[in-house]
Amino acid sequence: MNPAWQGCWSERLGCMSKPNLLVVVADQLSAAALPAFGHDFADTPNIDRLAARGVHFTQAYTPCPLCRPARASFWTGRLPHQTSVLSNGVQFEEAPIPDAMPTLGSLLSDAGYRCVHFGKTHDHGALRGFECFPHAPEVLDEAPAAFGYNNDTWQDVGTENQAIAWLENEDGPPPWCCVVDLNNPHNICGYVSDNPDGGMDDDLPPLPDNFAIDDIAARPRPIQYLCCTHRRQMQAAHWNERQWRQYRAAYKHFIEDFDARLGRVLDALDERADASDTMVLFWADHGDGMGAHQLATKHSAFYEEIVNVPLIVAGAGVTASGAATGDPLVSLIDLLPTLCELTGATTPLDLPGHSVAAALRGAQTPHARQAVVSQWHTEWGTTIEPGRMVRTHRWKYTIYREQDAEELYDLERDPGETRNLATDPDYAEALDEMRQRFTAYCAETDDPFTTLAWKADPRWRSHPIGYAHHQGTCAPIAAGACS
Repeated sequence: MNPAWQGCWSERLGCMSKPNLLVVVADQLSAAALPAFGHDFADTPNIDRLAARGVHFTQAYTPCPLCRPARASFWTGRLPHQTSVLSNGVQFEEAPIPDAMPTLGSLLSDAGYRCVHFGKTHDHGALRGFECFPHAPEVLDEAPAAFGYNNDTWQDVGTENQAIAWLENEDGPPPWCCVVDLNNPHNICGYVSDNPDGGMDDDLPPLPDNFAIDDIAARPRPIQYLCCTHRRQMQAAHWNERQWRQYRAAYKHFIEDFDARLGRVLDALDERADASDTMVLFWADHGDGMGAHQLATKHSAFYEEIVNVPLIVAGAGVTASGAATGDPLVSLIDLLPTLCELTGATTPLDLPGHSVAAALRGAQTPHARQAVVSQWHTEWGTTIEPGRMVRTHRWKYTIYREQDAEELYDLERDPGETRNLATDPDYAEALDEMRQRFTAYCAETDDPFTTLAWKADPRWRSHPIGYAHHQGTCAPIAAGACS
């Protein structure tokens, strides 16, 4: 990577007044999978080299563990209940982002940026202001049979090639913002381990320490019956240990596929004359269960593997190189105000997020968060399970409208979230404090959570508690929302 990346556009005489921006987005990538974030799971040398040259935020969180709501949020800097994008559609109708709502693309365009986007959109209108190039998938003739490539990977091949071609040939006037929006490791969503051998050898990742979910009877019903509301969790309900390890091997494979493409995009940037004037940002929309709590997906759960996402900023303007910071807590809705500050774009006045640009200089962040919030409503409308998470540096509190069920975890003593403390009288004071935080958050953001209705046919709450007891199909398949 070009050492000139270490230059600071805002402090060097003769440097351009605004940095170029290269934004790389992953889909379904958990921070819990990455060595740069303290986890020895996948081999990701390119994420590692990016982290070594910038600031990586170890406590960054998605506003929603679902593609479309998360993307609508980070491109607008607003929470899902503010964008009104609450689902992935299908049987849940939603209006696109209104034209009056500023987006990152519209704000950067107004500030003089040329904004281009390659790859996955799934934004429901939130990419307004970007020139979005059409997908150009390229089918791979050879693919490991054990993993099962699908259009996610094939689109990534085309996205990588389109982005590299643009970086190699674009010589228009600066500043520019180029988004490379890759699908992987989302290809894990097409993986099904019905075969106990699966075509894999025995060199498989171990199960996570928090694989068992011993207190599932104490978890909220949307967690207890996730096997009835999500296709992949239904498929995984009766997996044996080897099948779970195969799932983790497939997830590792698709992460490493993403990392290789990231590396080639960064190499193309390094060859540009303006590489030293370019800031690189990398994040993911949400994570994956990774087998923790016996989850093979995301959906309505707010466990760390699912909501804690990677966030790295490197290059022009970043002087705290190689720094890992768990303070401040960061939400992906903080990206828009951060980029507005860094580029001189107009920052909307009514955003719920705050800039963390100061952290890129190793300084304290004004208005540092005491907590981050994540939301859930529904994936496709076949079941509706409104839920919220409030996470401080130590505590995580979740609440669901169904039965007003709560979770409380002490993340200092129990980082794997293995014991729900919400009904433990020894933690009543902590529970009360987190409830107060949640009430204050709802008032500050006009979150209508307490008025929302949940919906789940009794059929999807009928079998004995525990995924191993699941029988038959699940709600989205029965409703024709997926196959």
